[in-house]
Amino acid sequence: MKKAPTCLKKYQLLFILWVLASLILLPFSAFVLINGWEDHKNTLVEQLDRLTDGFNNDISASIVELEDLFPEDISCNDGLIHNMKKLDYHAKYLTTIAYTRNGNIVCTSDSGLLAEPVPILYPDWVTAEGVSVILAQPIPLFDGKETGIAVLEGDFLAFLDYQQVQSRSTILWLKYISFGIVDGKVSYSYGSNNFSPEQFVELTSGQQWYEDGHWLYSECRGSSECKVIGVDLIAYFKSEPAAVIFLVFFFILVYGLVTLLGGRLYTSMYSLPRQIYHGINEQQLHLKYQPIVELTSNTIIGSEVLCRWKAIDNQWIPTEKFIQYIESNRQTRELTEAVIRKCVAELKQENLLGRCRISINAFPDDIASNHILQVFNRLLPLKYYSMFTIEITEQKIHDLPALCKGVRHLRTVGFSVVIDDFGTGFSNFEGLRELQIDGLKIDKSFIWEAERESIRQKLVENIVSIAKLLELKIVAEGVETEEQLTYLSSLQVDYSQGYLHSSPVNMERFKRLLLSKKA
Repeated sequence: MKKAPTCLKKYQLLFILWVLASLILLPFSAFVLINGWEDHKNTLVEQLDRLTDGFNNDISASIVELEDLFPEDISCNDGLIHNMKKLDYHAKYLTTIAYTRNGNIVCTSDSGLLAEPVPILYPDWVTAEGVSVILAQPIPLFDGKETGIAVLEGDFLAFLDYQQVQSRSTILWLKYISFGIVDGKVSYSYGSNNFSPEQFVELTSGQQWYEDGHWLYSECRGSSECKVIGVDLIAYFKSEPAAVIFLVFFFILVYGLVTLLGGRLYTSMYSLPRQIYHGINEQQLHLKYQPIVELTSNTIIGSEVLCRWKAIDNQWIPTEKFIQYIESNRQTRELTEAVIRKCVAELKQENLLGRCRISINAFPDDIASNHILQVFNRLLPLKYYSMFTIEITEQKIHDLPALCKGVRHLRTVGFSVVIDDFGTGFSNFEGLRELQIDGLKIDKSFIWEAERESIRQKLVENIVSIAKLLELKIVAEGVETEEQLTYLSSLQVDYSQGYLHSSPVNMERFKRLLLSKKA
């Protein structure tokens, strides 16, 4: 017999779906955001690279060219000053080109020969190309009272001439650090204020990572210059309300759809038809035993096996509803086999096999196809068959000849066969003669109030008359009062079954009732 499927609570299923949605939604949202940030990052990198390329081009076209023209120590003559002025004019990012000697600026393209040489400060860093950078070099044009960023190569120096905004991000939440690496060490760094990622020294181009509230990118040019671009996440969401609104709306929409679909999925997964369709299992199938009492001796001679079914949410399902789905799913054979297997197992466990008569309900098709006989053949030896009664449900008898043949097979090997719920379906005289059964059970709807003069009383008397005429044993179902029992005894009904004697009980309780003998 199959094991019961694991049952999730609705909130558990929804939680799992929310987690799965998050595992998809969060990376997707991050992917969209990161790609958007990367576009801004690329714009900033292009801006900084253009500035760097401009500096390098000007240095090559001015200072390096002067070094080539004047490779040895010379005096500040007209030819030198003229060349410095010409290159200053053509330079875009450099101004005030100067000639140095012995650590001092001695002449410039603006002032010519200086009356007083201006000392050169110690470089703040040296680029990989050997160009020294001084961040606060006094400018000779202003008598050394103003300072500027200067580059020095060989004997020539020039001041950087560019708008500061050209080296800044126009977006408040986008920051950067640019740094040079010489012999594996950082030789210089500059960029946004209060921004200094700890890991940038070891990075190579194309890496991305999170650090201290920033999403970071690395961009390197060759092996000597790198940049780290950082997205300040808090500043981004503060300054981009449209992105926040979109993300919130998107998350609400997705989780709302997941909740709606999860509810429908839960209903589909754990609907009663689906549960039954996927198999009858021993955790959901429960057997109850309602004693059958012989009226002449008032003793328990056996029991009818009643099938009860519990859904995986532990709710008991009415038998009529359960059987309805079993029939519509074409699972009657599966149910019959499960009931017989469980019943035989419980009888063996309590050592009652062969010690009392057991009545088991069977669908007409189970008998007509010999399925029920095949099940018993697999489970029990022939000697026990005489202790079992097969009750035929009256509904949906489609092939009467095949059913009659199946009944004969059962009776031949020792089974007794009776009609269950007689009076509600297959109730004609010729049909009973053709089936050649051993008895019939009067449906409980006829027994209730049959002790009083009524239409029910007349029907019961007619049923009893037919049964006696055909020499059939009679079992009255649904007996609930002493008056009903007395009335049935007066009609010489053979057996009684109902709540007057006992409600349906489990096997352990039935054993105690059976051993007590008295109903």
